[in-house]
Amino acid sequence: MDRRSELISSAMLVLTIAALLLGTYAVLRPFLPAIVWAGIVVVTTWPIMLRVQRFFGGRRVLAVTVMSAGLFAVIMAPITVLLGTLVTRLPELRELGVRVMAAPWPGPPAWLARVPYGATLAAQWQQLVAQSSADWAEFFKPYASRAALWVSQHIGTLGGLTFEFLLTLALVVVFYIHGEAIALLVQRIGRRIGGARGSESVVLAVQAMRAIAAGVVLTALVEALLSGLGLWVVGAPAVAVLTSLMFMLCVMQIGPMPVLIPAVLWLWFQGEAGWSIALAVWAVIMAVGEGLLRPWLIQRGARLSFILVLGGVIGGLLAFGVAGIFIGPILLAVVKRLLERWVADSN
Repeated sequence: MDRRSELISSAMLVLTIAALLLGTYAVLRPFLPAIVWAGIVVVTTWPIMLRVQRFFGGRRVLAVTVMSAGLFAVIMAPITVLLGTLVTRLPELRELGVRVMAAPWPGPPAWLARVPYGATLAAQWQQLVAQSSADWAEFFKPYASRAALWVSQHIGTLGGLTFEFLLTLALVVVFYIHGEAIALLVQRIGRRIGGARGSESVVLAVQAMRAIAAGVVLTALVEALLSGLGLWVVGAPAVAVLTSLMFMLCVMQIGPMPVLIPAVLWLWFQGEAGWSIALAVWAVIMAVGEGLLRPWLIQRGARLSFILVLGGVIGGLLAFGVAGIFIGPILLAVVKRLLERWVADSN
């Protein structure tokens, strides 16, 4: 009877703990993205914050204020510049669009008919060139209606993103202020769960997170600058604004292609076929280089194998979105270290 009561008590305890965990997850679920991003930002910028704090004579409040304002400016300044440029140049963009639609488009090159299926492609190309601006307007009309409907349906998403960004910034301030206490708590939890291995896993996760952040930012900076250099060489307008936009897209892991591909098409329809092909080749080099440079930089900073970092970045991106770039390699690194320790202890 006593044993049965003990089993029932243990089962009730497990169910109670599981219910508490599920309830806690349900309460925190709307805030988890902001918590994850705030943790990533604070962990990766913590050494910089300590330097700023030493500069202000150890005053944490001043250091947190400067760091938070700097992070806000780094994120919002490029967006403000881009929106301001679009607003001021909206008439020019409208005029450019009308001129492109009305101007005669180049026909298919002669060599296209000599390649397999080239005659069919050349005929379709010629048919597209023969379309008038009114025909193109009629063609894009349903797509414009769908785009307007999509924008109206996702206006709330923009507000949600703004709220999430502000919440992340607020959590960054809290994590900065209580950073040491939070780090000590995480270390204790890791040690309580896995002993020395759990504490070691926490340290490894922090090292990997900082290396990944450095790899992502440096890769985005190099790729944006080189892509901007390519645009400057071919004579594209507003190179500085486009370079800032490409840097933001690279940090978001979208890449510079949304800027480079329209630039390639713009050069082609301007009659600059040579520069258009050169920029297209440069864009391909940028895409391939991004996939190699980022894992290499992360591997150097975290001392992880290149294959593990590459698989973690790609798999994490597919599984968790942009945050998966950090989560994927960290999970693989921690699991790899635990398996190595477990195998070593069994010998």
